[in-house]
Parts: sequence; structure tokens; C-alpha cells
Amino acid sequence: MRPRGNIPPDTILIGKKPLMAYATAVMMHFNMGRKELTVKARGRAISHAVDVVEVVRRRFFEGKLSVKEVKIGTEVVGGMEGEESRNVSTIEIRIQKTD
Repeated sequence: MRPRGNIPPDTILIGKKPLMAYATAVMMHFNMGRKELTVKARGRAISHAVDVVEVVRRRFFEGKLSVKEVKIGTEVVGGMEGEESRNVSTIEIRIQKTD
């Protein structure tokens, strides 16, 4: 397992937790007065990231959040200690609060 770099404070990494745990984190971020946030995920968590953004955007910040940018890509994972490397899809969704 490779070590992760420093994660910027305006970034939420999506994993295996329940959707509402991430939705709450997004809401707290914006309620602290910040205007932008990046939601990142890779592999099977990509659909989870999209769900988090859509739930927050439609249910909690109706008309006040917009998707600024979506980046998709691929990361090469593995390849250490005899492991075979493989490609994993990634997504970064940049959202901003509009007043």
C-alpha cells in the first residue's frame, strides 16, 4: 500500500462510509463559510461520490450549489513487491456555493 500525500483541507475523499456521512461533511464545509470543495473518488466509489454531490445539491442546498468542474482520469495502482499493476479510474468533482 502506498502512502497518501497531504490532502488539501478543501477536499473530501469518498470511500466505504455511508452516503450521509460524506453529505454531512460537505454540508459542514459549506456552513463554515467556504465557497468551494472538491469531492474525489476512485474505482467503485465513483458512483458513491456522484450520489453524495447530488444528494447535497438537490436536498440540502437546493439552488445554492453548482458543479464547477468534473475531472476524470486513471491512476496506476500496484506494481510493488511482485504485484501486477492495474489501472483504476478516478473522478474529481469541484462544487461551489452560489449565493
